[in-house]
Amino acid sequence: MVRASLILGILASTLAHALPLQQNTPIKSDLGTAVILPGSYFVEFHSEPATLESSREHASFVQQAQAAGIGMYTRNSFNRLFNGVAIDLPNPRHLERLSALPTVRRTWPLQMRTRSVAIPSTNVAPNLEFAHQHTGVERAHRELGLDGTGIKVGVIDTGVDYMHPALGGCWKTPGCPFQYGSDFVGNGYDSVATPHPEPGPDPRDTCDGHGTHVTGIIAAKGPKVRGVAPGVTLGAYRIFGCPGNGTGQAADDVILKAMEAAHADRMDVINMSFGGGSGWSEDPLSVAASRMVDDGIVMVASTGNDGANGLYTSGSPGLGVGVINVASFENWKITSLSIDIVGPNRNKSIVHSSPGNSKFRFFFDSPAAVVAPTDSAGSVEGCAPFESDYTGKIIMVQRGNCTFVEKAENAQGAGAAGVLVYNSADELMSPTSVSPNVTIPLVIIKGDDGRFILDELKSGAVVLTATNNTVSEPNPAGGQISQFSSWGPDPELRLSPAVGAPGGNIFSTFPLALGSYTSLSGTSMASPYVTGMVALILQARAKRVSVDEVRQLILGSAHPIADRNSTGLLSPLRQGSGLADIWDSIASLATVEPPQLSLNYTVASAAKSEAGESVRTLMLHNRSPTNFLTCTMTHLPASSVSSFAANGSFTAVPRLWPEAADAQVAANTLPGAFIAHPGLPVRIAPGARQSVT
Repeated sequence: MVRASLILGILASTLAHALPLQQNTPIKSDLGTAVILPGSYFVEFHSEPATLESSREHASFVQQAQAAGIGMYTRNSFNRLFNGVAIDLPNPRHLERLSALPTVRRTWPLQMRTRSVAIPSTNVAPNLEFAHQHTGVERAHRELGLDGTGIKVGVIDTGVDYMHPALGGCWKTPGCPFQYGSDFVGNGYDSVATPHPEPGPDPRDTCDGHGTHVTGIIAAKGPKVRGVAPGVTLGAYRIFGCPGNGTGQAADDVILKAMEAAHADRMDVINMSFGGGSGWSEDPLSVAASRMVDDGIVMVASTGNDGANGLYTSGSPGLGVGVINVASFENWKITSLSIDIVGPNRNKSIVHSSPGNSKFRFFFDSPAAVVAPTDSAGSVEGCAPFESDYTGKIIMVQRGNCTFVEKAENAQGAGAAGVLVYNSADELMSPTSVSPNVTIPLVIIKGDDGRFILDELKSGAVVLTATNNTVSEPNPAGGQISQFSSWGPDPELRLSPAVGAPGGNIFSTFPLALGSYTSLSGTSMASPYVTGMVALILQARAKRVSVDEVRQLILGSAHPIADRNSTGLLSPLRQGSGLADIWDSIASLATVEPPQLSLNYTVASAAKSEAGESVRTLMLHNRSPTNFLTCTMTHLPASSVSSFAANGSFTAVPRLWPEAADAQVAANTLPGAFIAHPGLPVRIAPGARQSVT
């Protein structure tokens, strides 16, 4: 059983205001949203990158491989963040021979990463503003005038529609927010079917939208969306092509090229809303990210959307040492473009998800009739073909018993112009209707709204209009962890995620060709939120703050939330340090190092007491130039979690202890910590440090 607890000591004090490929069948990894490509490898050499010896090793490797009779194709060479090459090895029997070459330190199978798939969701006002009110961003804008001016932010993603008016409508012109970036892949690059990158002239994205949405969260400045740091200077590094299979994939070596380019452009902070893969901090991309941290660049990454798969689902490169990997919290408002329903008795504007395929918007030139027929099997779920013709109409079906693709194919076969799927619950979810056979839009609506339409159909005709207006309503899960957000720890029991931010139901910019705005959910949305916060800290401190200090300020000022299913706080393996608050980060006059404690013995500072407890030392730093700081420490227990049910069987949904919020359990069965320092509370002089065990 993994027993995890938050060391929340000093919160009162620290908060004191005093992110050629082989044409082989890909192998899906069980360790994340990555695909292993047989015959393609990273090869790492012994020396540190960017040294004279590393350059020599590149030349020696080629000579040694030729002398050993190893046939290979070099995809890319690296000597900035990673010392090695990416290769295709046609003969798999040569791998053992290659690994034994004197220059070779280690090899990894090359992987194709899937950007953390944004979950189409719901979302009358720009709902980022609602999130800003709960994270201190609105106050930092209003009272401190912070907007990220002077800070360079890199976004490694699907590119961006830089012609969007809320993002500047420009590319590398004087005064334009976009001054850096490149396309590394081109529109046609996607998955194994089209593996050869053919970069375009610039990273404009008009076909996917993920990167445009992410960038808007960071830096949009328009009437509908105002980002966390709308004054930053941007770099867009495109690693995904158009989504031929609906998700988009990028090879590790392409991603590493983009990371090296962002490093060369000297970005101050870089967002990476993608992940998966090995889940180890030694993963090549994680190592590269850690080296960027060591070189003074703040790295922020999404922790992943695999929460349904339980513990150990956080992925790289977010697991790199020093990287801030971000969990998702639900927004306090749900906002989407509205559907106006006109019935014989009542009218209603309703929210809906984004389309199951972003290529096909849920928008029609004129009002369309809504029907809710039974299929040929007599079901309202649309899992069998329809026997009547419904040309030009919107077919509404109930969620369940078949895929969204099957529902869309059956509706399209009946001539429908679109599909409404009403959920069984009064909430929205993620539809995916991507298929070469589906060319009509499909969206999800809430159960109550579906039942409203059914009631109106009993009395007569129902017509809908899909509008460009927005509609918002309260989110009952606002401020809680998103259910899709991945769990930690990493494979070596290091704490993951680091912190949380709004990522559920975020309304942001989208490519002009795909509707200009949409609402998405995912840790992909939470990561850029923290990236924007980092930019505000760097601006507030005039960049006179280290990467470690930025991380301490973000994590040490976060607010942990309670576990609604147990007696303590939500496990830090789900929420990290809690919900980030930029106002408290900027106003903090104290930091704690390290800001998190991992319950393992692989960290250098770990020790054992005579009784076998894990002993750690914290360093308290009073950053006030004038005031003494008095610190005390307390411990608040969080839920313990296990991957195994009480009978010993594996469970994807982690088992909690205590198992019920009203459970009465002995105190000594709860996770706990105690402070061994006899001198608490401690009084720290201005600018001084004090250690506590």
